[in-house]
Amino acid sequence: MRARFVDAAEAILAEVGEHGISARLVAQRAELKTQLLYYYFRTMDDLLLAVVQRVNERRMVRFEAALAEPEPLRALWEMMSDPSNAALAAELSAVAHHREAVRDEIVSAAREFRTAQTRAVEALLPVDAATPSAGGIVMIAASLARMLVSETALGLTEGHADALLIVEEMLQRLKPR
Repeated sequence: MRARFVDAAEAILAEVGEHGISARLVAQRAELKTQLLYYYFRTMDDLLLAVVQRVNERRMVRFEAALAEPEPLRALWEMMSDPSNAALAAELSAVAHHREAVRDEIVSAAREFRTAQTRAVEALLPVDAATPSAGGIVMIAASLARMLVSETALGLTEGHADALLIVEEMLQRLKPR
């Protein structure tokens, strides 16, 4: 039943957004009673934290799978630029602006993930003086991927093809060890 509530909250966030979520609506979507929601989650923050934790767990599974690919740098880029979770990520960021506990969890998990990404990219990069820093590459790739997904959703694609060409050139140049 706990998972049904988390499923429902996640779906509502992705479809309707943070302003559309309520205990009543989550319970209705889960086809369970609102009182039961508060049995499993003391507060709505607790439910939202469970959604964040689930999203983070899925992200780590995809990250590990990307690292196991024959071209892990390309797989990491594809993971970052995958638009399938963009709406949910945007709504969780919006929730974080209003709910301190959720913000703290998102920031903590993001720091851990950024560290894991940086270490992985560092291990994959060729060792030479001309190779940019792994932390910089991760930051630029994450920012560019987020912007491409966000702008594409709005219908703004000017410059995207050029940016993607640069990414492709970098992926070719930074063949893993």
